[in-house]
Amino acid sequence: MTNTKPVRIRIAPSPTGDVHVGTGRTALYDYLFVKQTGGTFIMRIDDTDLARNTAHAEAGVYHGLHWLGLDWTEGPDKGGPHAPYRQSERLALYQQYAEQLLTAGHAYYCYCTAEELEALRALQTAAKEDPRYSGKCRDLSASAREALSASGRIPTIRLKVKGKVIGFDDLVRGWIETDTSLMGDFIIMKSNGIPVYNYATVIDDNLMEITHVTRAAEHIVNTFPQLLIYAALGWPTPFFAHFSTMLNEDKSKLSKRKGATFIGQYAEMGYLPEAMVNFLAFLGWSPGDSDEEMYTLDELVEKFSFARCTASNAIFDIKKFDWLNAKWIRKLAPEDLAKRILPFLRKAGLADADVDINWLTRMTTLIQERMVRLDEAPAVAAVFFQEPAAVPEEVRAVLGSVDGGAMLSAVASVLSKVNWTEADIEGALRSLQGELGLSTKVYFMTLRLAVTGSKVSPPLFASIEVIGRERVLRRIENLRDLLGTALSDIL
Repeated sequence: MTNTKPVRIRIAPSPTGDVHVGTGRTALYDYLFVKQTGGTFIMRIDDTDLARNTAHAEAGVYHGLHWLGLDWTEGPDKGGPHAPYRQSERLALYQQYAEQLLTAGHAYYCYCTAEELEALRALQTAAKEDPRYSGKCRDLSASAREALSASGRIPTIRLKVKGKVIGFDDLVRGWIETDTSLMGDFIIMKSNGIPVYNYATVIDDNLMEITHVTRAAEHIVNTFPQLLIYAALGWPTPFFAHFSTMLNEDKSKLSKRKGATFIGQYAEMGYLPEAMVNFLAFLGWSPGDSDEEMYTLDELVEKFSFARCTASNAIFDIKKFDWLNAKWIRKLAPEDLAKRILPFLRKAGLADADVDINWLTRMTTLIQERMVRLDEAPAVAAVFFQEPAAVPEEVRAVLGSVDGGAMLSAVASVLSKVNWTEADIEGALRSLQGELGLSTKVYFMTLRLAVTGSKVSPPLFASIEVIGRERVLRRIENLRDLLGTALSDIL
């Protein structure tokens, strides 16, 4: 049986406090599909690992997905017709359907201890057999079960598995099948009353009327036991889509040891959500015959389809991500970018709470082309906030035999009187260069060192205007002092 109901699709993260990039990609694909079909996007929190769950961690999940621009219609934070949306609040439901499976003869109590199961696995491994449960407790008599319970053993509940070939038509990969005789009877409820992942997922997906189950390729192995649970309960199966596995550039599995793996980490590093959405979309999907590489969320809604998803592994190419992020930075309006870099400037101690946003926007236009990530803003913008430290030896090497003191005195005199606009500053300084008869390299490199403390900086004349007359004159005076003559004695 297959669902033909209106699209209902869910994302079901564990509340770890942040969103893994793989979860972010799945949520993105879900969101795009729902927007295309007019379906419903559901947030469910899979929090049966009670020791790790906190309200703070759950809030982190919401924050990460909202940062990407994604939102949902139903969930723990929004309510909905299938509440509750936290698995920890649905334990009675899992027990109810487990009892139904027991009554129907599709499941049974297993009293084997962890030590007995480990001994069985060791024997099977030694015999080079695939580890699976032997079925020892499948046909226990009522009296045997009573005796085991009386001895203090608390049972798990296992699903009976009949050996046969089962499969499903994956929306990304086509037909996939397996032989369940290699699987063995598996646990659906632990001895502490907590459901295992595959069982709870089926119960929730059916009761929440989920039509499409989407996830990464490593979950294919979980789909087969879930199909058996659907069949045992007589429920229709949803559509399944398993997306490509994300790998590091060296083809190893994406892991914390090889770099950042959580959405929040990339936000803190200064990646834009627009770039992250764009980048994640291409990790397992392509737009077809288009060469365009920059897509907004709305444009992706128009283009996305499961048919264009690939089963091949996706390489998390950080160099490509950097390139894409830089492109998105350059695409932003300067005022928007100024607001986005402000938290990074404040964190670095450069900008205070009452910084003039208009001034900051003017400054941002000068550094916009010089950033790959927002966390680079403090380094490239420091010249506009802090006095530079020009090195006299470096300046003298540029000046050669030129009298640097006299040159800087003349520059200061001109700048103290000029109308303070970029065009007038440039005109006055170029005119002075002609009067002094200095080469462009010596003259402007010395000016750049005086104003910015570096041979490489944002555009010089625009920088002079943004830094401001008083601060520029002070910087020239500082360099003049370093060269041995106090500029204040000349002006």
